[in-house]
Amino acid sequence: MQTYYDILDFIFYRAVYPLLLFIRSVFDGVFLGTMSFLSIPYSVQVVVIAILTVCFAFGLRKWLKVEAREKVFREKFVSQKTERDNIAIVADKKQRDAMYDSADQSIDEDFNVYLAQHYFRYVLIYLLPLFLVMAWLNDSLDEQVLKTISGHSYLFLTPSHPFGMEGVSVTLLYLSSYVLSLIAGFQIKKRCFSRKNKE
Repeated sequence: MQTYYDILDFIFYRAVYPLLLFIRSVFDGVFLGTMSFLSIPYSVQVVVIAILTVCFAFGLRKWLKVEAREKVFREKFVSQKTERDNIAIVADKKQRDAMYDSADQSIDEDFNVYLAQHYFRYVLIYLLPLFLVMAWLNDSLDEQVLKTISGHSYLFLTPSHPFGMEGVSVTLLYLSSYVLSLIAGFQIKKRCFSRKNKE
């Protein structure tokens, strides 16, 4: 087992960790560095990055052809239900029940596969980018960095201290901006889809 752990440590510290540091430095330079050069406040930078994360998620959703896959499943499901309903015309009860069981099993299996793929895509598209970007922001804009910049460990202080909060952290601002941007993105997408259907 020790040899196995040594191999894993070697892979992580010699390959994965340096790659993560390189990606972090690239992101720091491209996003935080560029916006800081333009004198954009860090709170606005976090909001912009949250919006960009949502745009990336929608781009990934389009690249994975989620709508097309869901449409194919719906059509297949309707077809399976129609075929199952047609079993009622079989006169022999035993044969009819056996066919019902077989059809139900096939529908259940396909539906379970669809659910597994659906939730995997959900995690891949929305949750994985969310947590990876949030981990990067919390590392690049940690408490020490914020204290050096502003003298406190928050992006900005709240004057009235609502809910006992002294200020808004990177995590809170990023998560709230991400969720709001995601809701707005789905609303825009829904309106564009409705407009296309009317045309």
